[in-house]
Amino acid sequence: MTKSELFNKISADTHLKIDEVSATIETLFELIKQEATAGNKVTFKGFGSFTVKKRSAKKTQLIHKKKTISIEEYYIPSFLPSAAFKELTKSL
Repeated sequence: MTKSELFNKISADTHLKIDEVSATIETLFELIKQEATAGNKVTFKGFGSFTVKKRSAKKTQLIHKKKTISIEEYYIPSFLPSAAFKELTKSL
């Protein structure tokens, strides 16, 4: 499902204008990004949690060049589904 398909589905189900749905969903996405990048966990009960995880610095090998390189620490976005969401996907 694309973002525009999501907007159309929500608009049809709620009888709201697509512009209103679009603005609401875009604001939701922006707030999730702001809170997660500020180090806060964003949790939706029954759905899951959005966080940012830290990956430590490490050394790795480039085997084909026989060389060792260093990778600096970095952060990645993470989503942890709730137990209820996990249970729903088990039956697929």
